[in-house]
Amino acid sequence: MSFVTMLILATLGSGPGDAPAFSAKTADGKTTNLNALTANGPIILYFIGNTCPINAQAEKYYNRVYDAYKGKGRIVGIIDCGQTEYKAWQKQFKAPFPVLFDPDQKIIKAYHAERSPWVIEVTKGRKLGKQWHGYSTGYLQELSSAIASSLKMKAQKIDFSGAPATPRYG
Repeated sequence: MSFVTMLILATLGSGPGDAPAFSAKTADGKTTNLNALTANGPIILYFIGNTCPINAQAEKYYNRVYDAYKGKGRIVGIIDCGQTEYKAWQKQFKAPFPVLFDPDQKIIKAYHAERSPWVIEVTKGRKLGKQWHGYSTGYLQELSSAIASSLKMKAQKIDFSGAPATPRYG
């Protein structure tokens, strides 16, 4: 496969490639890493812009996706701030999924998460999977289907009313 083909596939979110390794602090002060996060199966990395107004609009939908799969959906937030800013953000958005801090944006840059929201599937074998750049009704439904498939269950019915028809990101 040529470099150009691999670049095109990676841009489309279905290309080959290892997910960049990382370690980060969690909201409860522990440190985790990509190996630990993918040990029990694929994960969804949800890149959050702490002050992004589009991400603020999208957050409730990601909460709904996580809740629909009762936490089995393995969504992990990566937020572009530290503990202090996160506390204010969490007070407002009440994310039910674990969130990792990336105040220096090392993880964000390694995954080329250019905007928020930006969502990337990482397989158990630490390969990059599907990517969703922004959020929309269609993207949220695809995300739900991908989670359901990884859990070997039927996609849950989730209320995405009010989400935009075309992808939006900040």
